[in-house]
This record gives sequence, structure tokens and C-alpha cells, in this order.
Amino acid sequence: MNKNFLKIWYYTVIEKALLYGASVWGGALTKNQIDKLHSIQRIFLLKFARAFRTSSTNVLNVLTGIPPLHIVAKAEFIKFRIWVNRSYEYNTIFDINLLDKYVPFKQIPSRQKLINLDSKISNADYEIYTDGSRIENETGFAVCILKDEINIQSYQFKLNTFNSVFQAELAAIEFAVNWAVKEKVNIHTDSLFSISAIIAQIPDLNSLTK
Repeated sequence: MNKNFLKIWYYTVIEKALLYGASVWGGALTKNQIDKLHSIQRIFLLKFARAFRTSSTNVLNVLTGIPPLHIVAKAEFIKFRIWVNRSYEYNTIFDINLLDKYVPFKQIPSRQKLINLDSKISNADYEIYTDGSRIENETGFAVCILKDEINIQSYQFKLNTFNSVFQAELAAIEFAVNWAVKEKVNIHTDSLFSISAIIAQIPDLNSLTK
């Protein structure tokens, strides 16, 4: 069987099944559980690398570029803790309440279908919405430009297979900024990580003009 097909099957079926709910249990794995995940993953690593059965599992991880399952599980656990703003261990994320508009989901009535966000620039010429996504091995981003609540332009771009969702989110914001270089706009993104990364590159926010 083609090893590329096996790899796609592994990422979309096997790993998803093995790591179901990892955002909850991924931070409390015991050594026995880690060894069990390693032994299951090893079966597929041997097929991808077509190596000898005596090869070390850690070596197979390096050769195939596939990280150990317990590390992937821990990453999902950490991302979840950061995303719900429940972790005080990772101080790289700024206070979410300092965002221009922040509405906790728990405070939104279940029957409410539309949320009106207050614009940072009240007299902006355009409202630009960006988003990046990844499905299987396909990564891309989209940018929608609205004027007077009418979608006047939409852009869609496909990135390389090795690009992440985080990179796609940043690429979408960069495209929006370049498009709006001579306009007054509000850019809307749902990527907290992207905002954090951008702010980290700005030494003094007060020196910027809105």
C-alpha cells in the first residue's frame, strides 16, 4: 500500500481516534499509558519508514516526521487550557479582556444567532473578516471585505501542505493589512494566538495610530 496514503489515513483516522478527548486527559498520562500509545503508533511508523523491526520508536518518529502521540496529546491539552483562559502557567497570552471586543460564550443566550461586535474605528471605510483553516492536508485562508454590511470582495488562497492553521490565520491578517494600507478598516479575526503573536512583535502599542 502506498505509504503516503497510509500517512493520510493515520492522521485522519488513527490519530484522531487515539487522541479523542486529548484536550481533557492529555495532561495526566502515566508512563504505562505513554508506552501503550508508543507501541500502537510504532506499527504505523514501521510501515511509513519501511525500516527494520529492531529500529527504535524514537528514531522512527524522527525519520517520519511524526511526533510521539503523548506529545501531541499534551499539546492539545495545553492549547485547550490556554484557549479557555483557565491556565495561569502560560503567561505568553495577554489578558483576553483587553481585546477590543470579548464576549464569553456562556453569557450569550442559546437562541441568539447573531452577535453585533462594536467597531474599534467607528468611521471605518471597510470591515474585513479573516479566517484560516486546515482539513486533512489542505491549508488555506479566506478574506471577506464588507462595506456598509455588503460583501463587496472575497479572496481565497491555498497554502502549502506543511503550513499550519496558525500560519494561515497570520497570512490572512497580513493580506487584509496590505489590502487596507490606504484605507481605514476594522479587521476581525477569531485567532487569539495570532493577535498575541502580533502584539509580541510591537514594542509599544501606544506609539501606533489607530
